[in-house]
Amino acid sequence: MKKTPDLKNLFHPRSVALIGASTEQNKLSGRPFRFFREYGYAGKVYPVNPKYSEIAGVRCFAKLSDIPGEVDLAVITLPATAVPEALAECGTKGVKAAAIISSGFAEVGGEGSRLQEELRRVASENGIALCGPNCSGFVYFPERVTATFSVGLDGGFPESGLAAFISQSGALSSYILGAAKERGLAFRYWITTGNECVLSFTDYLQYLLEDPEVQLVLGYLEDARDGEAFQAAARRALVLDKPLIIMKTGRSEAGAKASISHTGSLAGADEVYQAVFSQNGVLRAESLDELFDLAMLAQAPRRPRGKRVQVVSISGAAGILMADVGNDFGLEFTDLSDSTKDELQKIMPTFASIANPMDVTAEAVARPGLLSQAAEVILKDPNVDNLVMFFGIVPGAHEKLAAAIAQVAQGTDKLVVMTWFPLPRTDIWINLARAGVPVFSEPVRGIRALGKMAQYVATRERVFSVQLAPEVKGSNLEPEIEKILDRAKNQGRKALSEVEAKELLKAWGLAVPHGGLARSAAEARSLAGDIAGPVALKVSSPDLLHKTEAGVIRLGLKTPEEVELAFDEIIEKAQKWNPEARLDGILVEAMIGGETREVIVGARQDLRFGPVVTFGLGGIFVEAIRDFAVWPAPLTLDEAREMIRKIRGYRTLTDFRGRPAADLEAVAQVLWRVGQIACRWRQQIAELEINPLFRAFYSDAHYSRNISLMYRYAAIAAVAPSPADVIACAGESWRISPTAYSPGLSVLIQTSVGMWPVSLRCKVFFRNAVFGFSPTYTNTPPKSI
Repeated sequence: MKKTPDLKNLFHPRSVALIGASTEQNKLSGRPFRFFREYGYAGKVYPVNPKYSEIAGVRCFAKLSDIPGEVDLAVITLPATAVPEALAECGTKGVKAAAIISSGFAEVGGEGSRLQEELRRVASENGIALCGPNCSGFVYFPERVTATFSVGLDGGFPESGLAAFISQSGALSSYILGAAKERGLAFRYWITTGNECVLSFTDYLQYLLEDPEVQLVLGYLEDARDGEAFQAAARRALVLDKPLIIMKTGRSEAGAKASISHTGSLAGADEVYQAVFSQNGVLRAESLDELFDLAMLAQAPRRPRGKRVQVVSISGAAGILMADVGNDFGLEFTDLSDSTKDELQKIMPTFASIANPMDVTAEAVARPGLLSQAAEVILKDPNVDNLVMFFGIVPGAHEKLAAAIAQVAQGTDKLVVMTWFPLPRTDIWINLARAGVPVFSEPVRGIRALGKMAQYVATRERVFSVQLAPEVKGSNLEPEIEKILDRAKNQGRKALSEVEAKELLKAWGLAVPHGGLARSAAEARSLAGDIAGPVALKVSSPDLLHKTEAGVIRLGLKTPEEVELAFDEIIEKAQKWNPEARLDGILVEAMIGGETREVIVGARQDLRFGPVVTFGLGGIFVEAIRDFAVWPAPLTLDEAREMIRKIRGYRTLTDFRGRPAADLEAVAQVLWRVGQIACRWRQQIAELEINPLFRAFYSDAHYSRNISLMYRYAAIAAVAPSPADVIACAGESWRISPTAYSPGLSVLIQTSVGMWPVSLRCKVFFRNAVFGFSPTYTNTPPKSI
């Protein structure tokens, strides 16, 4: 487990050495000294540069060791090649924290990467809390620790507030710092992480969450390099009710490539990030404006009490616009109670619309008090959780309106939100915000922020109310599984045979098609005779993975003669396709079929976040429309049910157009169990996929078809316990060479780094083994799913 240096040394220094300080106060190397001096840092400041004897009347030291007494923090602005030696001098001096503003390290590669590795070594050996390199530094506002050159401080030193900001971008962070005051946001911490040589985004996040004065944390994130620690920190923020608002970039392929070149790191799959955010209540900002909007709402003294919203607007069009957008974020625009409507009829003009949204018309210009009167009545209605109001230009009445609404809001425990377009004077809306009424400059922005905050509240409620399902118990055949894995590994084989793979599946209680391995045509005929209905024949060989391409599958065989002929044909085809192939024999199995709706269930080890579960429409739909949901494992049954509801094609799984509803509870059981297995076998399983998945009601037999699994060294899959028995399905496998495969990356990402687009119909990938199953069918139709 990584040991993080004490960040108190970083943010609470009693003395600071500025190594590489310049006499030119507007240069990058001179600005930190100017900020420390001008903005009232109470500790000692020591410029260090052999070129000068003094800077701005302050003694300048030739080297760090010349400084008398202790130094707590070093801010280094030297050329990259000189930085490792300077950091080593910090270690000798006993400096326990440093911010390296210099660039030219891992972000440029080559020699820069070597220099950064040296910084890591020196910091580790000396217990130095290191910010950067290649960063814009940080600011701790209460103590005016300005270890930065940021232009965001050129307009004066901001007030200290209750928010914290962490960013993997330097320049953008400076602009956010500069814009914060005009947006009504004040920071306690402002931190740029740079290359994260020692301290990561998550290290800072964990520290900030434990500061009792921090109420919310904002972040600009390109890649959470310690993803599972980030998950834990995000859950901690949710438990503490300190909203974590993240602007995550790298969603698109182009954006991901940009983040690689910018930070020297690999961006993770955006679907997984979004799943982690959703599971842990992270508020994702899609723009800089939304970053501030969500922060404005998060620092309000009240949270949404539910999803029911009443809109009161001076413009009918604005009200409709808010309702349209609010629906997209799950907000509900319920009717007012009859008693509330009666009360409103007494104060509203006869031509006003007492509905939701409610249009009070231009009468509010002539009677500014009308809006606050209506608000008082509405907030008493039990059908209203939140009140959103829209104001426009009300000549000569802005101050009076704002004061009245502030008074109304302070008299209720419900959230009151204002959208005001165009915004009135800054002092008017800031005073409203200070009174607990967040103000937004445009109707859509306000309703979007409210929708996301309501989702955050719902996630907190779910987390505190959920009862975890019991963990899946390990199979008593686990030693047998280990033998299979070890045998393949010790033999240096790159693939498991289908027989071996199915042995693994059966060891975990998975049902596979009834049948067996035949080594002669007569044996195949005998096995087929024991199976009721048509059979499928497939070669079993670790060297023939693309069965359809090789022509080594025969389906729907009904007579003994067809079986014997197919056996001979498959052997001939296999030997012709690959004369060197090792043939274990021919699998003879029952067919599985019937009218179905195909879904996919899978799990994989994400590069950043570990085990994740996937669900979506199966078969060709996976590849064609990418309709799937992703969720971190382990997951609860409620989360599994929510995954099913998230996909766009969810209605096709219900009783849609005369077709019976699928047994979605059985599917939820599978998702839950697959998640448990992915966690239990995370060191061995790289990916597990069941595509398509069927629900069956056989009294004594359940079958698997089209199972494709990616593992590090082995294979495993699972079904829900009886009576939720499942038939799992997939096709032939695809292979990626060991040099192209990076453990933890999902083949669901069609253009993933080191891979090429592959059919998701059927595939099996291993670090040291590859195998796949081909389709089989039965004449006994299972229940549709």
